[in-house]
Amino acid sequence: MVKRIFFLFLVFISTISFAQRIKLDKKKLSFLKNETVIAVQLTFPEDLIIYSLHPEHEFIENMKKKYNEIESNKGEKWLETYERAKKETWRDAFIQGVSKRLKKYSDLKFVTSNEDTNYTLIVEADWIYTGYGGSASVGREEGKLETTLKFVKTSQPGSVIYSTQAPKVIGNYAYGEFGDIERIRECYDKLGYLLELQLKRILK
Repeated sequence: MVKRIFFLFLVFISTISFAQRIKLDKKKLSFLKNETVIAVQLTFPEDLIIYSLHPEHEFIENMKKKYNEIESNKGEKWLETYERAKKETWRDAFIQGVSKRLKKYSDLKFVTSNEDTNYTLIVEADWIYTGYGGSASVGREEGKLETTLKFVKTSQPGSVIYSTQAPKVIGNYAYGEFGDIERIRECYDKLGYLLELQLKRILK
């Protein structure tokens, strides 16, 4: 009985891992073997849907109102944190996720600057779910993220060399002053980790 439960557990874990696997074309991405740095850029389209069915501008107004009801001007502080996350925090989390194990078998690095790089990886957000709950909550849920990954020439951002839609990523749970932003950071970190798993087939 114990062996059967353990076997079913392994099957479950394998299924989850496979479901979150990023599909990469080894032949089309073979150029990465000759590179040492790839720039990373996060993009967020105007029609981005966040949380449920809310356009981003509605999501922002709802969150500002929510936090201002908790404390005066906290909504403005949330917005500053959110805008910084879109420009830096989430990008840095993605780079951290992809770099943790990459350096063990490759000289390739993913960097924040697009200077002196031949190629850029554009991580375009397709859908974001912030999750909910807090450290003392009975009910809570991790953030979720759907993205499209595009490798382009840095000098020609509109020239897409390779594009793939990543599966829905479920991040680790996180909480804090602005837990919604932190949970999405965990999603980008997880996305980087999942990308590294597949890059290993190309770079080793």
